[in-house]
Amino acid sequence: MKKISVLAAIWVIISGLLVTITPAFAQDDFDLFDDFEEPEVKPQTASKAKTAQPKAEKKEDAVLTKQEAPKVESKPQAKEKTVAEKETTKVEQQKTDTQAEVKEDSTQGDASTESEKSVLKNIFKDSDDDRETWLESLINSGTSELFKRQTAKEVAAEKARIAKVLRNKRSNAANFDIIGVKLRMKPAEVNDILTKNGFRRLTQDFSIPNFIKWRGEELCRIHGIIGFERLKACAREIAVANGFEYISLERYNRQSTRETLEIHYTSTFSDNLSHYIIYTSNVPISTSKASQNVYINNLKIYDFWRRIDMRYGQPDNTSEVKWGLGGKKPYLQASTGKLELVDPLLRDLDISRMLNEDSRLANVPYYSF
Repeated sequence: MKKISVLAAIWVIISGLLVTITPAFAQDDFDLFDDFEEPEVKPQTASKAKTAQPKAEKKEDAVLTKQEAPKVESKPQAKEKTVAEKETTKVEQQKTDTQAEVKEDSTQGDASTESEKSVLKNIFKDSDDDRETWLESLINSGTSELFKRQTAKEVAAEKARIAKVLRNKRSNAANFDIIGVKLRMKPAEVNDILTKNGFRRLTQDFSIPNFIKWRGEELCRIHGIIGFERLKACAREIAVANGFEYISLERYNRQSTRETLEIHYTSTFSDNLSHYIIYTSNVPISTSKASQNVYINNLKIYDFWRRIDMRYGQPDNTSEVKWGLGGKKPYLQASTGKLELVDPLLRDLDISRMLNEDSRLANVPYYSF
């Protein structure tokens, strides 16, 4: 019995020692696992940390099989972690500070360069740049006004203005023609146009300005030529030799339609151009009061004015039946069976040039003092 009691006491002591020893081993194993789980590895030792992870996992499995003990971190390990976190935060803060300083330096440099550029522009600014900016502002303002939407009142006012312009519009008779003949044409041009339209020239009159003719007769008389016909022929020869004779009037006729054209020309001082064109229709109009004759006459008159309206439009002066800009400018005037296309300004110009030529030849060698 004494032996049994001694053995039992030894067994109790041994079991107590085992109970106290096993938690310590388990705690040491967990501490080693923690060391391998969150190592403080530098970037160059990353490969070593990767190789250490499977060993740590094996140990963890072995310890868990032995005894499932709670994971508790020791105080020195927590302190080391907090110190490492503080160091990483300090490093990150230093990086952000350096980046901010670099950005500030770059922004300051950009601002300084922009200010220098603006100063240089102001220094070397010339009149051309001012003109360009002025034109750009003018164009911008013009386009804004152009694309501005108009109100109903503005649209109505614009329509009224256009209608007024159209009502007051006057025709430029310088662009009119009668059977293709226009003002300020030469005789050769008139002849070509009228012959193509079936007209035949009846007469062609030549003229010499009076002051040229009289001076020529006086010169012939001084040289001993006597007689009216001889003096006249001598004066004409002098005028032709000096280029003063010109075509003053031409008459054309078309027998099939009984139409005639009479064209008056300026002198050679104004290049011998047409300044007065007269059209006449010789369609017979009966004076009988019979209903048949009255009907035929009205038909002829109606057809004449219908063609005038189709050709030249509504007259600018309805009371005088006249087209033109007024004043000394060209005009077209119509009456039943007759048209007159006139250029008063060209005629006045021709007369003024002849007067200037006459004053130039006023000094005659009659006197020696």
